[in-house]
Parts: sequence; C-alpha cells; structure tokens
Amino acid sequence: MSDIIVYGRGKTGQNLVKMLTSLGKSAVMYDDEHGFDGVASFTPNSIVLLSPGIPPSAKGIRLAKSCGARLVGELEFCFPLCKGKCISVTGTNGKTTTCEMIYHVLQRCSVPSRLLGNGGVPFSSQVLDVHDNEIVVLESSSFQLTDCVNFAPYVSVFTNLAPDHLNYHASFEDYSNAKVNNFVHQKDGYAIFNLDDSAVVGLSDKCKCSRLYYSVSDQRANCFYDGGVVLQDGMNRVRIESDFLSQLPRHNLSNALGAILASCCVGVPAKQAVNAIESYKFLPHRLQRVATACGVTFVDDSKATNVAATVSALGCFSCNIAVIVGGSDKGENYDAIFNAIQPNVKLVVATGETACHISACGNKYDVKVMQFEDIRDATRFCYETIKPIGGVVLMSNACASFDKFSSYIERGEYFQKVVADLIGETAN
Repeated sequence: MSDIIVYGRGKTGQNLVKMLTSLGKSAVMYDDEHGFDGVASFTPNSIVLLSPGIPPSAKGIRLAKSCGARLVGELEFCFPLCKGKCISVTGTNGKTTTCEMIYHVLQRCSVPSRLLGNGGVPFSSQVLDVHDNEIVVLESSSFQLTDCVNFAPYVSVFTNLAPDHLNYHASFEDYSNAKVNNFVHQKDGYAIFNLDDSAVVGLSDKCKCSRLYYSVSDQRANCFYDGGVVLQDGMNRVRIESDFLSQLPRHNLSNALGAILASCCVGVPAKQAVNAIESYKFLPHRLQRVATACGVTFVDDSKATNVAATVSALGCFSCNIAVIVGGSDKGENYDAIFNAIQPNVKLVVATGETACHISACGNKYDVKVMQFEDIRDATRFCYETIKPIGGVVLMSNACASFDKFSSYIERGEYFQKVVADLIGETAN
C-alpha cells in the first residue's frame, strides 16, 4: 500500500499523481466526498500531498492530523525537485499581472523561462522538465504557501496585503503568516517588497536575505517612477524614460515596477527590462474597457475578487461611476468599499450571494445599495442611471465568483455578453 496520498482530484491533484509516477512512486488519491481510490487509510507513515484550497477544517485534514500523517503542500513538495531558479510572487492583488509582466520581460529578453503556479499551470505539471538554466515564475497563493517550511525562491516579490480568503484562514494574522512564507526561508537571493504598502513593509523585517523595495514615487526605493524608471543600489543609479508607464493607473504602474526589479535580479539589464515592459498587453477582466455607448463606458473588473481590489478600482476613475459588486462569500467585511466611496460614485448595485451583506454594510454609511438577482438586470439598471450624465458602469465584484460561475473569467465573459446584448438593443 502506498504511503503517499494525494488529497484532491482537481488539476493539481492529477498532475501530482503524474509527477509521482514519473519519479517511480505510486500514490493513492483521496477527497472528502469519495474517500480513497482503493484500499488505503491515513497512517503515521503517510505523506499527504495537498491540493491548494483545501481548508484546514476539511474532514481529511482532521483525520490525517489525528493519526500523525505528514501534510505537505504542492509548492513545498515540488520546490526541491526544481533545477532552475524560481521567482515567486505573492500578495493580495497584482500577483497574476506581476507574474505575467515578469514572464513577458524574460521572454522578450530571450531568458529561458516558464510561468507556473496559481495562475493556471500547476508547478507539479512541469517541475521535472525544468533545466538548470531556466527561470520559473511562480504565482504563489496563500493556500499554496500555508505551512511551507523549506520553500525558498531565488527572488520573492510581495505586492500588497489586505484581508482576503478569511473563509479559509482562521484570521487575518494566519493569512499574513502564510504570505510571509514566500520569503521568510530565503537565505540567498533577493526579497522584493512594495514600499507603498505599510503592511508589506512591516512584514519585510522578517526577511533574512537581501531586501529590495519598489514604489510608484518614493525615492528611497530601489526602483521608483519619476516620469522615468529609476533603479538604484548604493551609489549606482540608472534612469530610463518610459511613455508607456506614464499612462498606467497607479496599481499597474506598481506591478510593472515590481516586475522590472525582479527581472533585473535574475540578470536582465535595466534598459532591456523597461523596453520589454512597453510591449506588454494586459490580461482581460482586470479593469478591461469592454465598450462605450451613449456616453457610458463599461468596464470589466471581474478579477477583483476581494475588497481591496475593488477599492483600488474605484480610485482609478474621476468620472461618474455606477459600480456592480457581489458574488460568493469569502468572509470579508465591506466597510472599506464604503469608506472609499467618493461623490463621483452615483450608484452601488449588489448581486449574488453577498448582496444582502453588502447592502446592510452600505446602510451603516447611509449608502443605499440596490440589489438584483442577476448581473444582467444590474448592468441594465446601472446603464439607464448613468446614461443621462455620462460615465462608467464598473463591474468590480469584491467577491469570488463561485456562487454562480466557475471562475472570475466566466463571470467576466458573462458581463461582456450582457454589455454586447444591451448595446445591440440600444442600436436597434
């Protein structure tokens, strides 16, 4: 009977089994609904490989711990098998964009590299194929970093920190401690922190390797922006002009600076890194302008799956806004949204599982929140409200999508179809 148990039958679990087979090891799969494949049980000799997102309260976790089994996450298990250098990016928001930017720079500068991790391609699916001259760019979530004790990438990046996934983590402190595992075990290489985020800066004191900082404007940082990109380390200083970066909203400028600094840490010359960023194309569903009709611009920010992301999105517009929020519950409170609302926010509409909670929160701030069952009805109402005065209909959910959709991508695509249908009706 195998002593290796793969907990979870999703994409990561399946790839872990394939990887183990390639290593000549056998494994048994398990999940709480179906139990074990074949005859197996948790024992003190079991190594339980966890797929991301399985909460600490899960039945199998409790059973495994009660009998003394060793629980190991995918990131922790796969890291020692990786021959290349890793750049690991974590943070509440901006992980995906920063990883994509780093990978784009490396590809444009002909640096052999792979993009793996939380963004979609499991680390376990390719780790055995990585050569020692390759850079692996990893998007590392709090789920993957929880309980890591040996994970130590060559470069770590910490974008920002705000409450998230509190339906998984017992507290914000537990969530923060998971994020710290992105860099706390590094003894060599570089740990990169966002100097504009006080929570991140506070945690950077736990770092044991070389610390670097980036900022959109703070000239104490190793990488900052003053109309051009400035990189400095001691007496060495270089400044590179960039029209592209001057056009970015603050959060994406921050992501770009983090990506440039990380790329330089693995040997990309500064000027080449900045030039490469200039050709980057942003991913869909993150403040994506979908269409404009009758003076109303529709913006898809479905990737805003937590409150901090929605607060950031609201700050990107000075025009009139009707905002659509809501989705599945992750245990966050919504006060920060209403604290951030400026007079240009003319309407707040909530849909989905969290609509009642958001509406109740709005009442505390004397903000009336309209509730709709479906995003289609919410979008139509926002359009009719904003059309006489002009502005933006922004879907920035502040919640996960799993009440009605399989992912934020499916939710964003649905919103875009709703917008297309609405504009089609208007044109007829």
